[in-house]
Amino acid sequence: MSEPRISVRNLTKAFALRRRKRLKGISADSAAAVGALFRHTLRSPERQVVPTRGDPNHLFALDDISFDVPAGQVLGIIGRNGAGKSTLLKILARLIEPTEGRIRVQGRVASLLDLGLGLSPELTVRENIQMQGRLSGIRAADISAAEERILEFAGLTAHRDSPLGLCPTGSFIQLAFSTTINLESEIVLADEVLAVGDSRFRAECEERIRAVGESGEAVLFVSHDMNAIKRTCSRVIWIDRGRLVMDGSPDEVVDAYMSELLAGHLLPEIDETSAVASCRLLDLRLLDATRAQVGALEITAGGYVDTLLRITSTAVSVRLVIELWQGKYMVLSCASPKPITINEPGTLRAGVRVPGDFLNENSYRARCIVYVLPLNDPEREPVVAAEEELEFSVMNPSPERSVWATWRGGRTAALSPRLDWTLESEDA
Repeated sequence: MSEPRISVRNLTKAFALRRRKRLKGISADSAAAVGALFRHTLRSPERQVVPTRGDPNHLFALDDISFDVPAGQVLGIIGRNGAGKSTLLKILARLIEPTEGRIRVQGRVASLLDLGLGLSPELTVRENIQMQGRLSGIRAADISAAEERILEFAGLTAHRDSPLGLCPTGSFIQLAFSTTINLESEIVLADEVLAVGDSRFRAECEERIRAVGESGEAVLFVSHDMNAIKRTCSRVIWIDRGRLVMDGSPDEVVDAYMSELLAGHLLPEIDETSAVASCRLLDLRLLDATRAQVGALEITAGGYVDTLLRITSTAVSVRLVIELWQGKYMVLSCASPKPITINEPGTLRAGVRVPGDFLNENSYRARCIVYVLPLNDPEREPVVAAEEELEFSVMNPSPERSVWATWRGGRTAALSPRLDWTLESEDA
């Protein structure tokens, strides 16, 4: 029996939270980014000591994970926001180091974790292909041999000699995916890669991921889209709070995960007699205009920031506040227009629609805060029942339909709404 492409044994990643008050409530994947940035100051120059489980000064993004991935398998990785999925891929891509455990990777790794990163808008499409290939250690002759396939898949054949910055903005993502997936590699790491581009491109990406697995390469694929996981993967593992919960067929694992998620069993334990126990935030999700779960929105179509709430009390009133952030700046904040009163236990879906032609092309963070309101005492302050964050991008795969259709200048603002303009002559 041949050796697996990827072998992971007892993998653990703990991040030191020295400034705990400022990092309170941080997710595992957000802590991974902090840890990657400051790992040289957080780690001792000597051999790293594994902290004790339950240590309040450390966050265990991954906790004793073990699995193998053979050649020819597309492995899906699922779990709630902050479960540790992206941290796992970053360790396999050698972007961050594990605290404990061993990983063995057999073959060249193609990383689809930060699509578009490193592409130059000043260089032509062909020059960017050559640059990306050479940075990956591939010979110039092999890159040139794959050029036509890359251009065709990315839909950029007619733009081969145009500066990438003058191409449709979705071209950055499509070119990065096409270049990576069409150059020789034995292992592909993909994090929410099917969430970008338009529906046509997403369908083609799914088909290409399946073909990569069938050709003998190993693929690790993280996504919040459970339907894409079922369509694309031959095996799925479920990670929750850094631990491996289940490993099996896509239908079996996805169905078990969704069942536990909707039942509220994946939430941290709390005092059932407390005020916040009456309302639990099961999930915070990004949906496209058709209400399919995605990791990115199209600028012209918009979508939804959507929540699943579990109501356990016979009478409860809640109010939702959803904030959108770009970096450290809040772009907007909106609250449900009136309290949501529920008279019997059940699962509630609530959220806010993000209209098309409103947000600009950029990366955002949605933050949801759920307040429980006292029904019979209006003088009492609302109680925060839950908070959760979700990172996403807004793409512009069809610029000819956007507000930027004929504009070639900069467009860096957080918002780009389609507003009415007036033009009148003052000569009269």
